[in-house]
Amino acid sequence: FPTDQRNGDKEFVIRRAATNRVLNVLRHWVSKHFPDFESNNELKTKVIAFLEEVMHDPELLTQERKAAANIIRTLTQEDHSDNQITMEDVTQLVSQVGGGKAEPFESHSALEIAEQLTLLDHLVFKVIPYEEFFGQGWMKNDKNEKTPYIMRTTKHFNDTSNLIATEILRCDDLVSRVAVIEKWVAVADICRCLHNYNAVLEITSSLNRSSVFRLKKTWLKVSKQTKGLIDKLQKLVSSEGRFKNLREALKNCDPPCVPYLGMYLTDLAFIEEGTPNYTEDNLVNFSKMRMISHIIREIRQFQQTAYKIDLQPKSYSFTVPSCRWLHSCISTPVCCPGVPVPTG
Repeated sequence: FPTDQRNGDKEFVIRRAATNRVLNVLRHWVSKHFPDFESNNELKTKVIAFLEEVMHDPELLTQERKAAANIIRTLTQEDHSDNQITMEDVTQLVSQVGGGKAEPFESHSALEIAEQLTLLDHLVFKVIPYEEFFGQGWMKNDKNEKTPYIMRTTKHFNDTSNLIATEILRCDDLVSRVAVIEKWVAVADICRCLHNYNAVLEITSSLNRSSVFRLKKTWLKVSKQTKGLIDKLQKLVSSEGRFKNLREALKNCDPPCVPYLGMYLTDLAFIEEGTPNYTEDNLVNFSKMRMISHIIREIRQFQQTAYKIDLQPKSYSFTVPSCRWLHSCISTPVCCPGVPVPTG
C-alpha cells in the first residue's frame, strides 16, 4: 500500500482484507464446485454481476482486479467438461450393439474386462452430486427422489454382482464353471491394481452368494492359488473394523480410484445419528460439520480424477455385466433367478 494509506487508513486496510476474503471464497467455490453454477443460472448471473460491480471499485488493487476477472472468465467458459466419455455415451453405445450377436465371455481377456468394468464403475460414481450426501436421504422413504444418483450406484453394484454370478451359473459343465470363477478372480485382482475397490467387492460378493458358494464339486477343482487370492481380496474389502483394510488401501493409493460408496454412507449415517447439529449452548456444532466435510472432500477427490482407459465397444456388447443394467430398458437383462442352477 502507499505509505499514507498503510500508516493512516485503517478502514482501507480492513476493506482490502474483506475483499480478498470474499474473492478467495468465490474462487474456491467456482473452481471446486462448478456444478452449483451449471445447475443454477440465476446464481451464476448474480455472482458475475457482483464481481463486475467489485471491479468498478476505484480502490481495487491490481491483484484483486485480476482475481475477479479470472473468476468471471471461469464462469463464462462454455466447456467445463474433462473431455471424458460420459454415461450417455455408454448408454448410446449399448443400445447400438445390444441387438447384435454378443461375443462369448471366453473371447475377452481378464485385463480387458477389468479395464472396462473400472471405466464404467467410475462413470457411475463420479456423477453423484455432493448434495446427496447430506441428511441421509438414501435411507428415507422417498430416497429415489432425494438421492437418485446414490440409488443408481447401489443398483449398479447389485446388478453387476448378480450378473457375475450369472456368468458362473450359466455354465453347464464343471470344468467351464471352474474356468469362469478363476477368470473373474483374476479380473478382481486386476481391479485391485487399478484401485477399483468397488469392483473387487462386486466380484467377491458374487462369489459368496449361496447359489455359487454351495457348488462344492466346483470349488474342489478351483486351484489353491485362486482360493488364496480370493481370501486376500476378501480381507481387503472386509467390513471388519469399519473397513480397516480398505481405508488403509485408500489412504495409500493415488487417484484415479473407485472406492466402495457404502463405506462412506455408513460413516455419514454414524455421524448424523451420533452427533447433534447444535451444542449445549444452542450453537452450530462445527465439529460435526467438519467431520461430514472431510468425508465428502475425500469422495470428491476420487470423483474428480478420471481413468485414462479407452472404451472398447466389443467388450461392452457382452463381457462387462454392468452394461446389461444400462441396456435393461431396451431388452430383458440376464439375471440369476432366470438361470438354471447347477448342482455341483
